Amino acid sequence: MNASRGFVLSGALVLAVAAAVAAPPTISGVRRPATTGSESAAGSPALPAAAAQIADCLVYLVEDIQVPALEAGPLVKIDVREGDVVEQGQLLAQLDDSQPKIQKQAAEVERDAAIAKASDDIDVRFAEATLAYSTAEVQRLLAVERKSAGSISVPEIEKAKLARHRDELQIEKSKLDMKVAKMTADKHHADVQAADLSVARRQILAPITGEVATVYHETSEWVNAGEPVVQIVRMDRLRVEGFVAATELNVDEIAGKQVIVEVELARGRRERFSGAVTYISPLVTAGGKYRVRAEVQNRLASDEWLLRPGSAASMIILK
Repeated sequence: MNASRGFVLSGALVLAVAAAVAAPPTISGVRRPATTGSESAAGSPALPAAAAQIADCLVYLVEDIQVPALEAGPLVKIDVREGDVVEQGQLLAQLDDSQPKIQKQAAEVERDAAIAKASDDIDVRFAEATLAYSTAEVQRLLAVERKSAGSISVPEIEKAKLARHRDELQIEKSKLDMKVAKMTADKHHADVQAADLSVARRQILAPITGEVATVYHETSEWVNAGEPVVQIVRMDRLRVEGFVAATELNVDEIAGKQVIVEVELARGRRERFSGAVTYISPLVTAGGKYRVRAEVQNRLASDEWLLRPGSAASMIILK
């Protein structure tokens, strides 16, 4: 045990037994520290008063994302290597997108043609001019008939009226054609957007800021939709979990409390990290314990993270 736990083991058996007897009792890995912060690990500042200490904890990742390909296809480019630090939204890899780009070009041509047709009112204006002529013709025939009864036959008048009605319908048809052309343009615009989305889905982007842990494929390999291409982990913030005996501490004593996590590195070096309790399991295990989780801020030393997932740690929950 280290000095921060309130006692030190010497090489002598008698001193070890004496220290063990003097140590505060431990229940299910949780101990209420006897110290009030005046003692500390070698080279570390004294700890503040603590509510409890959980001896056997493990360090886990907060975010570990297997970034998948959203579409199937061959990889034409991989822009990252293992160990690279990437920003959220950064391009990680590129699938072949030649086909959706061609589809986009075709959809743009069809959309532009439909827009041009929808904005062309020549047919409407011609139909309106034709209606004006046929209306005038009907009025002329009726005027002649009024002046000289029987000079214009009934079929001739009816034929002129039919021509006028045809021209009225032609205006409606021309307007309907423009409306349909506008709807067609909207449909082709949607095709362009779908092609844009298809192009974008062939770009594999970083969903978070983090470190590339694994690159699963190489350039020219075929990947299926949903298959992971790159693994990204967040290392600047990690979680630490341990178990507390339900008979030792109440949940309200530790919920949201500040914590200090201590890990032992190579050659006996010890490092401490600050954080807070973020989750307490509502379930009590068969052994009468409940799980406590804290998130802590990691640190760099010589461009390497000190705290690493999978490490054993102890957690001191402060009062």
